[in-house]
Amino acid sequence: MNAAGAAGERRILLVVGGGIAAYKAPALVRALRGGGAQVQVVMTRSAAAFVTELSLATVSGRPVRSSLLDPTEEGSVGHIELADWPDLVLVAPGTANLMARTAAGAADDLASTVLLATRAPVMWAPAMNTNMWEHPATQANLDRLASYGHETVGPATGALACGWTGVGAMTDVPELASAALARLSAGEGVMRGQRVVVSAGPTRTYLDPVRFISNGSTGAMGFALARAAARRGAEVTLVAGPVAQPTPPGVRRVDVKTAAEMYGALDATLSAHPVDLLAMVAAVSDVHVEAPLMEKRPKSSMLSDLRAMEWARERDLLGALIERHGSRVPSLGFAAQTLTGDQTSAATLRSLGEEKLRRKGADALFANEVGRPGVGFESETNEGVLLVRGEGDAVQAVASPAAMPKRALAAWLLDRLDEHGVIGSRS
Repeated sequence: MNAAGAAGERRILLVVGGGIAAYKAPALVRALRGGGAQVQVVMTRSAAAFVTELSLATVSGRPVRSSLLDPTEEGSVGHIELADWPDLVLVAPGTANLMARTAAGAADDLASTVLLATRAPVMWAPAMNTNMWEHPATQANLDRLASYGHETVGPATGALACGWTGVGAMTDVPELASAALARLSAGEGVMRGQRVVVSAGPTRTYLDPVRFISNGSTGAMGFALARAAARRGAEVTLVAGPVAQPTPPGVRRVDVKTAAEMYGALDATLSAHPVDLLAMVAAVSDVHVEAPLMEKRPKSSMLSDLRAMEWARERDLLGALIERHGSRVPSLGFAAQTLTGDQTSAATLRSLGEEKLRRKGADALFANEVGRPGVGFESETNEGVLLVRGEGDAVQAVASPAAMPKRALAAWLLDRLDEHGVIGSRS
């Protein structure tokens, strides 16, 4: 894949489906590039019946990708690189077939694989016959795609290639390009000049040089929050535990392993200059070994070694940082909770979250449930209750929409924190 273009350019991955409206793709690429975006085109096999790779490569300035197993790209797992590359995926035209396969989670060609693997926002421009659009199966697929966080522009009403007049035409190129570019720039610049510090991922409690205790945090929520703040123009420092997440564009990353290392990196960053928001998203270890073994011990003695170890409670990183810097650093904490079957999520999360909010002294806290399939750790979605301290002992609670993709939740959190005056409130 070509190197990234000029700094500040946004990146759109255009997926061209196999419908007659694919002939409009070159004009769409020109309009997107005219709006300041880089465009990488992915074509389905059937799209080649309506538009050529050469025309799209010429107007985009990049080779068109259409093969899932391209030997020139797969040495670096090219289809995953494609999925990680964009700030927005635009599917135009979005055919009924491609919508159905994406809704079902199919990954049998490059386009469907990228749509399954990407964590960027996805926007569809549906284009099909009126009866196909109105069919219950298509509408059910549309609802499922919406539940994934995908957005839709159109279809329009007009003359269709089949000779009908009705709903199903792809949105006109100028309107579609405008919608895509507006989606890219949503929130851009509103945090320019502000500094945000985010912690993410797990920490490790080492037993010896190779063995450690950790947790299931993947860092996805913290990385999503860092990415969202950077996209809005903030200067972001991300202190990350050991995770396999790519660094978001424009973010300064500091890698750590232990809770002590994480505290040191956060403390140094907060001491260096005023910060408009500290978001403590990391899942920090609760305990540590006072004197870890200096060499790897044989398996046969591991149980006795564990019994002999002296354990201590890990310091509350957010509480300690607030105590040291709280007078000038607005803070957001995260509280992962497990709930039993007889507990109601919203009420219990609020109760548990308010106790932690007051104990830590944070300005806001997001309480979310873990241990339930589909949300929290090792999941692509999350949900919970945002608690914000008001005057005196007052606490305002705002429940997030259910099972939001973590990138969408990150934007939602920043919007709510801004509405409640948390960000930059002490700088």
